[in-house]
Amino acid sequence: MSITTERKNLNLNKACIRENINSWIEQDIIVPDTKPDAIKIVNVNVSAYISDCEVMDDKVKVSGKLNYYVIYKCNETDMGTRGLFTTFPYTQVLSVKGARKNMNACVMPMVRNVIYSLPNERKIATKTEVSFKVELHSPASVSLISKFETDEDIECKMVYDKFNNILKIKKSIIVSKEEIMLPKENEDFFEILKVNTAIKNTEYKGSYNKIMVKGDLELKMLYLAVTKEEQVKNLTMTVPFTGMIELDGISDKSNFDIKYILQDFNIRPNLEITSTKTLITEFQIEVNVKMYEKMEVEYVSDFYSQSRELVYENEIINVVKGENTITKAIDLKDTVSNIVSGDNRVIEYSVDTNYIVPRVVGNTVHVEGNAKVSFIIVNEDSEVENKVVDILVNEEYTLEEITASSKVDVNLSIDRANMMQNGSDVDLTIRINVDIVIEDVVELNIIDKITDNKLNLVNLDSMNIYIIKPNDTLWTVAKKYKTSVDKIVKINDITNPEKIDVGQKILIIR
Repeated sequence: MSITTERKNLNLNKACIRENINSWIEQDIIVPDTKPDAIKIVNVNVSAYISDCEVMDDKVKVSGKLNYYVIYKCNETDMGTRGLFTTFPYTQVLSVKGARKNMNACVMPMVRNVIYSLPNERKIATKTEVSFKVELHSPASVSLISKFETDEDIECKMVYDKFNNILKIKKSIIVSKEEIMLPKENEDFFEILKVNTAIKNTEYKGSYNKIMVKGDLELKMLYLAVTKEEQVKNLTMTVPFTGMIELDGISDKSNFDIKYILQDFNIRPNLEITSTKTLITEFQIEVNVKMYEKMEVEYVSDFYSQSRELVYENEIINVVKGENTITKAIDLKDTVSNIVSGDNRVIEYSVDTNYIVPRVVGNTVHVEGNAKVSFIIVNEDSEVENKVVDILVNEEYTLEEITASSKVDVNLSIDRANMMQNGSDVDLTIRINVDIVIEDVVELNIIDKITDNKLNLVNLDSMNIYIIKPNDTLWTVAKKYKTSVDKIVKINDITNPEKIDVGQKILIIR
């Protein structure tokens, strides 16, 4: 006959697949007829975006675009430096072992390296190395036995644990088009040279059936001015964004994990307005929301009967029962000597963390490599040049939260960076955030279709001497001989049931 059970149903994720996959994308940029000829390339800044993602068996197909901001020198007498913006679509098929169609995907692109050359004055050849950070989660609906509804004498191995029960996963797109009026001191704007973007100041607020997310898109822009005295200038602006995401069933127990990915970005002068200098920004932000509830669960991980033969089907799966993010900070202070000369000045700088490599060994996280700092330098004739320096990074963190079963991912981001020029030297202070994401993985024995048969007592003696073998526990021994752990402990006067030695002799009486 079948045995009735009480069960606890949970929605979890199987252990995440995480891969960093590098791919080179080649593109020829043509200088348009409206621009002067290029005689030298000063800097090529590339931003990568993903607009579509498809998970296939052992592959992930991504589509998006690359935005190119080119600073180059020309032969014009009034403006020897010019800027060029262009965008190109791309499609890449990434090889990801273990990927399956039903998985939830999150892919974040990061430009790692740009190589460029000038074959002629109207063509710029580029090769861009993009690092795609792929995260794949496979949903797992599990049913755990919390109790047996039977008169049978069943020995149960109970486990008490905490789980993040996933209530809903929702992906939403925020589309924004905003007009930005330039401040009075920046109305000398003529042409964009370079733009860096970052999502800042994010927050959310939940109600009973929706969640409101908001934040700022920070724009750091280097531009060409019409004034000859200071032709290259910079400007920082913020554009607010907000979105409402439908989520039924929000309660006081609901928790949220939210990821923001800038999916598309464009900025251009508004030529329709002539009274003021105005820019139009258009962007899309992908918002990934995971709503979950923290649950304490006591469940049966194994069982048997001393008097009956219980037959069942089972599946062993590894699932993520919880996720913990620990943030550490790396503070860098360095003086770069003789980076500029004469009356030259550093007009803009950026910090690249792509050459800092995190490694996890045991429960220690090693963060090693170089932070690359790129300086845009302007001389007294408004000529622009680009210089790059390396700052050594070597840190490690030992975390007791990391266990043998943990899955660990490390993400680096610039928290803040400050620069002060002192003559020919530059003083830098940089804080790098190290977000250590620890997935707590547990092995679950999913039990189903239990039937009750008569126990064959032919091969079971009433008394046995058993010698403990490697990987034995008192539970496995008791299950094998259809007795109980308590009886073995009492007969053998065992003080610590969790500690038995290989070769130890155990008396077993049924």
